[in-house]
Amino acid sequence: MPNLNLHQLRFFTQDKLLGIVCLAIFATILFVLSSLLYPYELSAQVSNELGTVMQVLSYSAGHQGFLITLAILGVITLWVTRASKHKVILIAQLGLLLVFSFGAKTFLKQWTESPRPYTHELAAEGLLSSPEQFYTLDSTDQNQIIVLASDEVSQWRTKHWLGETDYSFPSGHTIFVAVCVLFFAGLFANHQYPILSSLVILWAVGVATSRLWLGMHRPEDLFGSLAFALVLFLIVPSADSKFRLLSK
Repeated sequence: MPNLNLHQLRFFTQDKLLGIVCLAIFATILFVLSSLLYPYELSAQVSNELGTVMQVLSYSAGHQGFLITLAILGVITLWVTRASKHKVILIAQLGLLLVFSFGAKTFLKQWTESPRPYTHELAAEGLLSSPEQFYTLDSTDQNQIIVLASDEVSQWRTKHWLGETDYSFPSGHTIFVAVCVLFFAGLFANHQYPILSSLVILWAVGVATSRLWLGMHRPEDLFGSLAFALVLFLIVPSADSKFRLLSK
């Protein structure tokens, strides 16, 4: 087996090129949908079917389910790249992307201090004097106000508000799905699995849309998160996943 060395690392590979194309498709679909559907009426009634779909989508990219999502995509990737010699580099690339993105996300939230959209709904309900007031309260008072809003807002939404009382920008869920599109969808496309790439993109669109629907983010939060994920993707080196082992 040939030895893997640093000369095989690249800042731009076929996987990355196709990943960027997939991200552009994702961003285009998201732009159209958000232009047509946003803003959502957060106090509108919600059916159990719609609430369940939005919850599952959001959870699949949140702390409740992102590891399951990664496991599923990881198993598929191992099968797709079964002839590749660069699995270790690909795993390292994905790990760096996730660590850097989530670390930077926490810093950016505290730096930008952008109130979540649902705080505007709380202010409109007369529960806050302004969205900014929400962030001057301790967690107990924040949760009490959200519970009071449950009289007017569906619990399919407020249950998510209770779990996420930090700032709005950037969207951690959207950064995660953007990384998945850039990494997994691009890799699948490079290996001629367009259906797999399309499924990853459609899932990512669903997650991003769920974040708008839940009142957790604005479109600008999502597109800023896409740009942030793209920058990280470009600066983290990788290797061509189609570089194959020579047959004996």
